[in-house]
Amino acid sequence: MDERDANYEPTRRRRASAGQQSGSSADSPSPSRRTTREAATSTARPSRRATGSASSRQPRSTRPASQPRQPRQQHTTRRSTAISASSPLLSGKFIIIASVIAAALIAGIAFAVAGHAPDGDAPPASDASAPDGTTLDQATGKATEPYSVSFTTTGDLIFWREVADYIDANGGASAMANIADTLAQSDVTISNLESPLSDDESEPVTDKDVYIIGRPSAIESVKNSGIDVVSLANNHIMDYSGPALKDTLDALDGAGILHAGAGMTESQAETPAEFEVNGASVAFFSWTDIVPDYYLAFGDEPGVVSARMNMADACKRVAEAKQTHDIVIVAMHWGVEYEDNITDYLQSEPAHQLVDAGADVILGNHPHVMQGVEFYKGSLIAYAHGNCVFWQKYDHTHESIVLNFDMTQDGIQNVVATPLYLDDTYGIPDFASDAQATETLTRLQEISEGMNTAFDIHDGKAYISPLSGEAGSSR
Repeated sequence: MDERDANYEPTRRRRASAGQQSGSSADSPSPSRRTTREAATSTARPSRRATGSASSRQPRSTRPASQPRQPRQQHTTRRSTAISASSPLLSGKFIIIASVIAAALIAGIAFAVAGHAPDGDAPPASDASAPDGTTLDQATGKATEPYSVSFTTTGDLIFWREVADYIDANGGASAMANIADTLAQSDVTISNLESPLSDDESEPVTDKDVYIIGRPSAIESVKNSGIDVVSLANNHIMDYSGPALKDTLDALDGAGILHAGAGMTESQAETPAEFEVNGASVAFFSWTDIVPDYYLAFGDEPGVVSARMNMADACKRVAEAKQTHDIVIVAMHWGVEYEDNITDYLQSEPAHQLVDAGADVILGNHPHVMQGVEFYKGSLIAYAHGNCVFWQKYDHTHESIVLNFDMTQDGIQNVVATPLYLDDTYGIPDFASDAQATETLTRLQEISEGMNTAFDIHDGKAYISPLSGEAGSSR
């Protein structure tokens, strides 16, 4: 780390426990330095089913990108529950009449079921109308009609250091202003928020090399970019402990932005974000593979969630979610920093396990550089997008991609990578120039070799399709 970085680097202090490694840093002292993954000490715990985090909305294309969004409704469970009512004012006469009517209705329903259901088969499940006017199957929670949902995904959002200086001079919305309108065009935009957003620096975690915090006003950049969902399971969101995490969660909730992967309790951290869009139901999980064990949420303690120590449980939860959602997306914080090439046992093996369990899309981040794009059994795996907002000095940390794709009932369609370049002074993103775009996308193609992908690069974009001709992950 050069003198410029040293001005921002806190005093280094290690935990005394023997053999323990700290979490990988957002800007390690040298690109050749590789932090061994910390051994998480959490034991296997029963899988929890999400009971909330649902939001329903119309496609965002009906809202101008420049118009601030109103906070979404308080998240509620996606499927409706039976309504029960009682009235103490009912007289005995009305109760008798109501009982007779109810008995007649029950008898009629039983007759209809017996008369129309084939012998030995249950009657077909009825459809429930979703809040956006589409229909979801009441029994499965899945769409009963064709749907199409457009997605945009980005890399790490770190509003710290030079980016914080830029925000201080230009305002909270400035950090992503160059790309905000484009990001907001999709129905759903997903990013990885790696820096907590808080002024509360009272509880820094000094047991690791680098601990970071972002400007609270940066929530304006996130909101104005049309970001709908953020992954929080990473190795920096707890750098200033529970108070700063709570400020971050409050800021996201206040802006109507869904989140997964961290929470003020273990149950909250484990709960996926669930929502409906364009008639499709979506479950979004966030797990980190890079984490100090003392960052893990446990019981009523705040923190993040990791799949590394119990991949079987993560796969089980994905499989369960796929039974009740049309689309399952998993964000993974993994890999080795500054390495273009993926590591099989750290990335491709768990990615394939999650896809085998039912994940349609795997979105990776953490290396701070781009890594390859893969099609596996019709599912899309983006191993790392690179930095979306952050200043670093190492090779390729200024290059990044924005990934666009559509999800339909037939699977993944129209995968397009658009390159970003983060300026050399502040790490502020903008779309790459023609020459830079070609260079970035050609490198992405090279590091995606052997991943069942075909690239067609032109007009500053890469159009990516599976070599095997698979249309998508219709499961």
